[in-house]
Amino acid sequence: MRNSGISPKALTALAIAGFGVPFAIGVTEVDSVKDPNAMIMSLVFYAAAAVIVAVPRWATQQLPLLSTMLAVLFFMLAVEQGYAATTVVPIAGQTPWFAMGFTVMVFALCLRQRIWWAVLLWAVVSLMSMRRWTMVNGSLLPTESYAVMALGVFVATGMGYQEFIRFTQRKREIRRMLLTARTNDEAEQDSKNASYQRVQYVRRLAGGLLERIAHDPSEVTEYDIDQFRLTEAQLRDTIRGRSIATPYILEITRTARDRGVRVDILDERGQPLPPKVMEATTEQVAEVLNHAQCGVVTIRAFPKGDPTAVFIVHDNDDENEDPIAIEIADVTGEVSRF
Repeated sequence: MRNSGISPKALTALAIAGFGVPFAIGVTEVDSVKDPNAMIMSLVFYAAAAVIVAVPRWATQQLPLLSTMLAVLFFMLAVEQGYAATTVVPIAGQTPWFAMGFTVMVFALCLRQRIWWAVLLWAVVSLMSMRRWTMVNGSLLPTESYAVMALGVFVATGMGYQEFIRFTQRKREIRRMLLTARTNDEAEQDSKNASYQRVQYVRRLAGGLLERIAHDPSEVTEYDIDQFRLTEAQLRDTIRGRSIATPYILEITRTARDRGVRVDILDERGQPLPPKVMEATTEQVAEVLNHAQCGVVTIRAFPKGDPTAVFIVHDNDDENEDPIAIEIADVTGEVSRF
């Protein structure tokens, strides 16, 4: 991931460098402060806060809440111990050794999407700094003002972060629009391809007969009428039968109709049957239609979720014989005869 065009490793290196300079300054002051032990504790807390914020990979997600809380707490302790180790000097505009690190911490928390924690840290440290202001000749002397610079960094970073968020949202919206447009184009192309294939299929199946009706002036025979009827029924099967009406089933259905068998193919499922079910369906339909010489054969696919995937019934119009009923179970393709 890149934030503002800077790689995560570069951001880590910059943060460590920003925290490292004040740390080096603080180390040089250990021997000169009034309480070296407090100074050492301040450096330890400071280093812990810096590592927690700078080292983890700079990703688009927020810095984890626990890490954020520890970093802010450690930095506050570092400031408190740093102040405890040094004596207030009545000179305006001083900067403690951790001033630059404070600015870097505020900046880093903003970049890591913890703006309100950056606000809390700035407010607490600013109050700590103001407590060191002293009275000189009856006037309040602001001995430290580094928090003002940190406030400027905070405001600038916050504004930049908000702009980055808006840019990211616009980029995401544009990407979504492009994906939607691409999906619509693909769907439209698929629809065109399906329409083209449908037209080609109808042309192959009925093109010759339609040409005959349109241009051949010769008398239409009974055979021609039978072919028209069979072709019309086959076209109807491809619409009502959908996934059941495979080329093989259509062919044996046409042959059965040519013998006088009435065949209805109904697909209420609306999607391809499982392979085992389709295999069993093809086998049972072929057996029924190849042996049928009369009557009605109904082949029906039930909606998904019904335990019966396909139901085949052959009523041969003979009152002395019971109809043949075949159920094919969904998923497994198990065949049951009644």
